Amino acid sequence: LLTINLLSIKISTEVTHMKKISFILILLLASGFVFTNKAIAESKVVKKTIKKVIQPEIAPVEAPETESTEEALPELSPPPPPPQPEKMTELPKEPKGVFGWGTNADITASYLYNLSGQQGLFGTVGLRGDIIFSDPLKMGEKFGLSEDAVEYKVGLGYIMGSGTNDAPINAIPLFADAIVYLKEGSLNGADPFVGAGLNINLIGRDGKTGGLGGKLYGGILADLGLQAKTEFSVGYESISIGNGPSTSGIVFFATQPLKL
Repeated sequence: LLTINLLSIKISTEVTHMKKISFILILLLASGFVFTNKAIAESKVVKKTIKKVIQPEIAPVEAPETESTEEALPELSPPPPPPQPEKMTELPKEPKGVFGWGTNADITASYLYNLSGQQGLFGTVGLRGDIIFSDPLKMGEKFGLSEDAVEYKVGLGYIMGSGTNDAPINAIPLFADAIVYLKEGSLNGADPFVGAGLNINLIGRDGKTGGLGGKLYGGILADLGLQAKTEFSVGYESISIGNGPSTSGIVFFATQPLKL
């Protein structure tokens, strides 16, 4: 019995030692497994981190586009036409005139009221035509006017009617006038002018020649829609026919410039 007890104590002791050893081995295995898993996990994290840092993802590079060597050349547009020479702006052509001469002229109709013995209203009427000449000395500029402010005109006329003391009169005088055109609009908005002239009787009543007369006048220009402005004048005029009849008094006349 003692032997059995000792044997059972021995066996229990060995079992106890075996349990301790088994427990220790289990602990060691568990520790090793945990350590191994931790190491493996850390290794993976390190590898992943290193892989992410050291080996970044590289974006794929697109292949360069290759141009076709057989591309058709673009069609060239034809060269532009040569520049055309600039056309000079043509100034409006002045009318050449009635006969195509381009000569400045005028025509005048007049009525003279004789201050010496005229009876009634019938005095001396006349008609004349003149050639106009510009001033070569341009005297107008010296008086503060335009350079063409002064004009000269020479012409022929015909008069008829009642002269001094109602004596009948007719004659063909030669006229010569000088006219000064003042500043435009200087007479209450109107364009004024003044003039003076001489006349010589070429042939008059009963074939008489000679006889000198004169005229002083002033007037304004009026636009009647004709080729040039019409002149309306009033003044004093005298016409003499040699030692025959004469006429003198207040004269009214209208002049229309034109081109021949």
